[in-house]
Amino acid sequence: MINKALNLKQFMLRQKSLRLYREFLKTIKNIPLESDRQQFYNWVKDDFKKNKFETDEYSIKTLHKYGEKSLTDLKLNLALSSPKTS
Repeated sequence: MINKALNLKQFMLRQKSLRLYREFLKTIKNIPLESDRQQFYNWVKDDFKKNKFETDEYSIKTLHKYGEKSLTDLKLNLALSSPKTS
């Protein structure tokens, strides 16, 4: 089996994808309801798995932008829905 090494650009995109995935998982832990938490986990896992073999640089960057926007929206919604303690 031939294992093709990644060039620097591919390596950097892969690292960015892994960082984004880990950040999603950390954020999902803050979702209060277990059923919602599981639903978001499945969504993230399936989305990353579906695009695992994407090789087009433009497509990967577009997916990163979509993921970053979704993560920002999720964090914002969690912050807005959390009870305020004064």
